[in-house]
Amino acid sequence: MVLKRFNKRNVNGESNAGGVYKFYNKKKQAIYAGRASGNVGSKFDKGDADGGRYRYGLKHRLQSYHQKDDPREHPTKVALRDKIAFYYAKPIRGKAERRATEKRWKKGNKFNHL
Repeated sequence: MVLKRFNKRNVNGESNAGGVYKFYNKKKQAIYAGRASGNVGSKFDKGDADGGRYRYGLKHRLQSYHQKDDPREHPTKVALRDKIAFYYAKPIRGKAERRATEKRWKKGNKFNHL
């Protein structure tokens, strides 16, 4: 497993397929795990290689952690934002496998509430 520095350039290079991701602090300690479904959205641009479909997957989810949000709506995301230094993302096709992997990865992380 190779950790990547959490920056826009690295995140933009990720797949937008469904999968799981894990965030790490500066000491490379796991702090949060989550999943992205890879759902296909509405028509976006018919000239795209993906047939004009916009996918809500790993890249989209990881990019959301760079956005400014209302702290009342996303308190965990706001609390995490300044602590994320590295991340690991793993595309996984199957919904059941994504859920099982996320559940395993969440155990013991500071910002996951189980």
